[in-house]
This record gives sequence, C-alpha cells and structure tokens, in this order.
Amino acid sequence: MAVTVLLPVYRAKRDELERSFDDICCQTCEDLEILVILNGSDASTHEAATALCAREPRGRVIELNQANLAAALNAGMQEARFELIARMDADDRCEPHRIAQQVAAMESRPEVLALGSAYEIADRQGRRVGVVTPPSDGAESRWKLLVSNPFAHGSMMLRRSAVLAAGGYDASFVRSQDYDLWVRLSEIGEVCALPQVLYTLTRSDRAFGATPEQGEHAARVMARAWAGLARGDLDEAAAGRMIERQSVAGVIATLEDRMSERGPTLTDVAAWLFGQWASPGSHVKAFDVARGARLREVGRAMQDAGVTRVWLWGAGRHTGWLLDHVDDLGVPVAGIVDDALAGQERFGRVIESPQAMRGGEHVLLSSDWHEDAMWASSAEARGRGVRVWRMYADEPVQQRTQVA
Repeated sequence: MAVTVLLPVYRAKRDELERSFDDICCQTCEDLEILVILNGSDASTHEAATALCAREPRGRVIELNQANLAAALNAGMQEARFELIARMDADDRCEPHRIAQQVAAMESRPEVLALGSAYEIADRQGRRVGVVTPPSDGAESRWKLLVSNPFAHGSMMLRRSAVLAAGGYDASFVRSQDYDLWVRLSEIGEVCALPQVLYTLTRSDRAFGATPEQGEHAARVMARAWAGLARGDLDEAAAGRMIERQSVAGVIATLEDRMSERGPTLTDVAAWLFGQWASPGSHVKAFDVARGARLREVGRAMQDAGVTRVWLWGAGRHTGWLLDHVDDLGVPVAGIVDDALAGQERFGRVIESPQAMRGGEHVLLSSDWHEDAMWASSAEARGRGVRVWRMYADEPVQQRTQVA
C-alpha cells in the first residue's frame, strides 16, 4: 500500500533536515510520496528543502507563508495522494523498516486510525536519554490519553479519511495539536503504537518537560475530554484502601482493567490519579536513591578537591531537593544563583545573580532536566574563573571542575 509522508519544517539545520529526509528515502517501503511542507520557513530552509526534492523524484515542496503546524499538516492532508499518511519531524530519525511495519499493521487492523511506535529519546548530541513505549492497545490508550500524551507525533501513521472526517488538526492549537487529534480519534476508533522502537525523537534541553504554553493547550484538551465523560460510581472500599495506603497497586490495576474493558468514567479517572499520588512509587524511590548516590559522589569529589563551600545554580525543585539532602553533599552551601530569579526569595534565601560569584569559587549546577543548557549559560562565569561542577554529565566527576 502506498504512503504519503508529511514532513513539515519551520527552520531546521540543513544537516538535520537532510538526515531525516534520507531516512524516509531509504525506507524498505518504496511506494512513497514525500511532502516537505515549508511552514513559514526562512530562505536557507527553503533552499535546502528545494534541493532535497529536486534530487528525489518522490519529493515535493508545499509552502505556507504563515507558520502554523496544524494548518501545515492540514494542507498536507489535502495534497496527499494516498490514504495512509506517515508523519516525520525534520530533526528526528527513524528505522528503515518503520513505514513497512506500520503499513502491515494498519492493513491487518482496520479499526486503528492512528498508529505510532515505541521511540527512543535522544539529545542534540545523539546521546540516548530514554525509551518510551506507548500503549499497543486502543482501549488502554483511550483512557491514558485523558491524563497524558504518550505518543511521539513524528512516529505516527494516520488514515487520511478518518482525520479529515474528524475535522483535521485544530489550527487554534499552537501547541498540543497532535494530542487534541489523538483524543478525538480515540473516540471513534483506535489510537495505539507498535511495541518496537522504530523512531528516535530528538529533544533539546529546552524541550524537556512542558512549557507554560504547552501546558495551557494540553489542559484545554484534557478539559474538553473530561467534560464528555460520564460521572460513574465511586468504589468507596477501594478508595478507602488507597487512603490508608493499603493495596494501592492492586486498586490501580483494577481501575486500569475496568477502564480498558468498559471505557473510562470521570470517577474512575479521578480515582486513578489519586492512586498515583497515593502510591509509594518504587520507581520514584529508585530514582531518589540513585540521585542521592550521585550527590554523595559529587560531594566526595568536591571534598577531595578542597572545596569548602559551593553555590547552587538554579532555583527550581531540584535545588529544594538538594537543600533537603545537603548532608549527603557534605559541603556547605554559600547561596543560590539564578539568571531569571535574582532578587526573589526562595527556600528561605535571597537568590543572587551569577555575577555574585567570584573567580575561584565553586558552583554546582542544580537541575535534572536542563543541566546542559545551564552549562552553556555558565560559559561567562567559567571564563572568569568560577569552577562549575555538574551532577549528571557523562564524564567523570573529577573533570567537571575544569575551566572551559
């Protein structure tokens, strides 16, 4: 079965765009058309996309003057020649057999309207951050989509007729337009994923976690979806066990089975969320144990280097955790610096500007999501002799004090 690939691009690095485009060209499923949709792109991106399609007969450029991802994808849907639509993002990668496997699954499962895959998350340097395996069962996805979006947009294959019948992408969503579409499609068919890792999602530091704009639009999706749910009845005995922190995992499993078998109700979703809050969370405990061990490792390295006090760079939740575990660090905290929050009071301290640190002083980057970005921001401080330490970088702790 032939496939149309939609590859929207706003402004992309030429090498990344070429790499993603080539990943599509090299698919084992060769019966493709590739629509590169210039979404308000600049001249250099326009030139790169035009050159790529000029050397690939299956490629075609579509151009929109105004940047809007949902509108760009709707335009691609209208221009597509084929029923099956595969997505691809301009800075991501995919396996050569990705599209062939998705086509085979879509042909055997006509009830599936949107199909993704498990995916690897990598940073801009190509380092593996983790793997996400979305639900492979549409009934499970139906209720899980009420609390999060587990799918990588670029990994998805869609049925064009179903998307158009559902009204396409909602162009009023500046962010989370894919999440909105998955929820709407899940109400009329199945949205799920293959369990194989067929896609690599590239994320910069700034993309980890939801931005305020993403959060606002995702909340809008959830509010609309929750408003359409039946109320349902509360299992008071099960709720009581969760409140008492007894058999929480068992109650959560029962709720999940019931929502998959009968469909979600507002009460079941609320009870499930409460269960997540009430659960001891062994994976969270494991993460905290590992993070504490890492903090002690950094603290020992600092003490071996003769550090007598250290600043913390960052005034977020990670710093709150670190201050609660400062005994594990074993080095007194001189203060907290933050580019954006200088002058504000947090954790009982007034936040300083990074300029407050003098040459020869030591600072520990305090973030589990944005450490690479903070390292880049610390270039000026390192340039004037501030010794910057990292907790989560790959290189040995002992090398982290080197001045860039």
